[in-house]
Amino acid sequence: MITGNIKELKDIALYPKLIQKALMYLKETDFTSMNPGIYEIQGKDLYAEVQELMTDYRENRNAETHRTYVDVQFLVDGEEKIGCSLLSDSSEILEDLRPEKDLIFYKEPENETMLNMKRGDFAVFFPTDIHRPGCEKSGLQKIKKVVMKIRYSNI
Repeated sequence: MITGNIKELKDIALYPKLIQKALMYLKETDFTSMNPGIYEIQGKDLYAEVQELMTDYRENRNAETHRTYVDVQFLVDGEEKIGCSLLSDSSEILEDLRPEKDLIFYKEPENETMLNMKRGDFAVFFPTDIHRPGCEKSGLQKIKKVVMKIRYSNI
């Protein structure tokens, strides 16, 4: 997992090229007036999904991983918490939605910590990172975020 703020990309040269490209897209794009939807950047190898959603209590949000894509979660407006933990042999699958969707839900992950996200923050989640996005930070609220999808086999 990699975390940071889009205004502070001092170490960007250390990241794989597609992650660099995704972060630069996030930095250079004004998402405030963009409608929710999918925006292809490099076909299905790199695309952005603009989302508007309501945060919810942690226990109502699912912990998840993806096998085909790396997620770069970027907060445009509002604040949220994202639960984070490492995938392990003891991670118990709640629901596997592959191959239709690149999505696996988990029962309570071990050693989950909460990442506090504010406007401009991003978090990169690899296939070994369980994450629980959209958790409320200071009350339920509508947020706008962008989830960049990067094909893992191209990194």
